[in-house]
Amino acid sequence: MPRSQPSMSEEERRQLIEKLNSDLEDFVAERSIAARNKKKTEPEDTRTIDEIAEELKNHPAFMTEIDWSKPLPPEIEGLMQLKYESENPTARADSYRDDGNEQFKLKKYKIAIANYTEGITCRCPDAELNAILYANRAAAQFYLGNFRSAFNDCLFARKFKADHMKAIVRGAHCCFKMSKYTDAIRWCDAALMIDPENKKILELRVKSEQGKKAVERDERKQTAQERKEEAEEKKLLEVILMRGIQVASMKVSKDVKFDPLLLTALESHNPTGAKVHVDGEGKLHWPVIFFYPEYAETDFIHDFNEEHCFYDHFAHMFGPEVEPPSWDEEHKYTADTIEIYFEHKEEEKLYKVDPHSSLLQALQHQKYLVYAGTPGFILCVRDSRFQKELLNRYKL
Repeated sequence: MPRSQPSMSEEERRQLIEKLNSDLEDFVAERSIAARNKKKTEPEDTRTIDEIAEELKNHPAFMTEIDWSKPLPPEIEGLMQLKYESENPTARADSYRDDGNEQFKLKKYKIAIANYTEGITCRCPDAELNAILYANRAAAQFYLGNFRSAFNDCLFARKFKADHMKAIVRGAHCCFKMSKYTDAIRWCDAALMIDPENKKILELRVKSEQGKKAVERDERKQTAQERKEEAEEKKLLEVILMRGIQVASMKVSKDVKFDPLLLTALESHNPTGAKVHVDGEGKLHWPVIFFYPEYAETDFIHDFNEEHCFYDHFAHMFGPEVEPPSWDEEHKYTADTIEIYFEHKEEEKLYKVDPHSSLLQALQHQKYLVYAGTPGFILCVRDSRFQKELLNRYKL
């Protein structure tokens, strides 16, 4: 965007104009003298017209593109001052609009936006010009993917000129891009009031209608899915309460009304997303974690049917045909040697669980609390040194 410079006096302006004119005349004269004094022995100038034109572009009087990232030559700075120093805000705004349009054609949308913004800040009294500046800036924002900003500019353009067609059309496209199909239809209708036969707007309106119907259909599906999930969660809560299972942070009675917040206490923190659920036969399936404090190891069971007993799981995990875990170098852990406990945190006590009991029987123990939706149990080897140390630390 053009850089602001201190205002020049009339004398400085006159001197600059004379210098620019003089430089241009010298430039042309030098080329003429060089051509007349060219010796026949010199090689023929093989430059094309395009190459000559490219060379001329380097002179301030003929330059059409400027690299704003580099310092400007004094002559260019002076020309920019002459162009934007007008005391007429409308003239200044119009100059910024022209430069913005040039940058827009070159697809330099950010520079174009900067020029249109400068034009807007001139606060010219011309409502038509202000509408154009906002509409043009909306177009540049649109091509950068800034649909919200582009739409806001369309709104401002219409405040200056309510029937500005380009602003209305651009606003309709912005709404469509943002999936605001109802608004897109409204803006399309505004455009069609001005140009009822506009094919592009008619097509956009049809697409907006289709988009609106698709959104409404998805919302209906989402609502139905949420109702289904709520029914399943309500059933889950009812089953847990009927079983007499106690869940930490969920102190409720059997006649409690359903509250989705109660289910947060059943959310598992496991990254796999495994959580308690009810199968088609009304049986609960829990994610369960086994702790091996002797080796600071754990096992996570993603789906433990409440009717299955612990021993069956141990036989599958530590059976004679199963490779023992790397940490059990002595092969101490077997289905027949494992002892099971759960901890009551408030009492700081351990309660023993029969390995041949089912998960449901363990969870129905009056002292058992399920934390974070995942039942946990401590495993150790019967009559081992570690078991004795463990039991010495807790009340049993």
